[in-house]
Amino acid sequence: MIMGKEEVLAEIDRRIKRLEAEIQMAEDRIRYLEEIGAPVRYRALQRKDYTVYYLVFMGIWMLIGTLALLLMRNRLPYSFNVPLLPYIVIALVLLAAPAVYLLWSGREKPKTPMEEFEERERLARDVLTRFYRPLREAVEKDDRETMRAIAEELLNNPVLAGSVEEMAEGDPKLMAYALYLYSNYSPELVEEVRETAGRLSNKPLKALLSGLVEGSEG
Repeated sequence: MIMGKEEVLAEIDRRIKRLEAEIQMAEDRIRYLEEIGAPVRYRALQRKDYTVYYLVFMGIWMLIGTLALLLMRNRLPYSFNVPLLPYIVIALVLLAAPAVYLLWSGREKPKTPMEEFEERERLARDVLTRFYRPLREAVEKDDRETMRAIAEELLNNPVLAGSVEEMAEGDPKLMAYALYLYSNYSPELVEEVRETAGRLSNKPLKALLSGLVEGSEG
């Protein structure tokens, strides 16, 4: 029997309602942006990047320059041979700098408002469906096996762990540890439970562990 079960469920329900509101808000904003044609307008306003054209031009310039120097080397006397190495080094530097910029800018491309709302919706839905709803059911039934399974999911599913962190629900590893402590609780673990509860920022799990501590003191 879970001590303070109603308090734990109330905390879980608060988190569920907050996430449902987050999802609804994101869906409403996405719908509104679609209605006003924001994605199309945003793409039209994006500044065109001419780096690719520069790289193509530099590549052609290097090829023509190298061929020209080779031709000069073949026609000039040996004592007037033109060294190719300095030219190649300079050309490679001129080519490498924009190439690095192109790779960096591709990774750092800012998200559109539509993409940000879609990402926010996905994160909230992940936490809601993969963590809080299974947790609520497990708390209701005092199903410790399911709690261990949720802990495993927090540790082994990087998508869920990332969503939990992004939605500021707490530290996934500490949350998993809290669930392991609860599902494997014995009286000699009370001090470890107390310490872990003090470190938790996730209120439902803090309430869950606090119930164990209160039960041991009662």
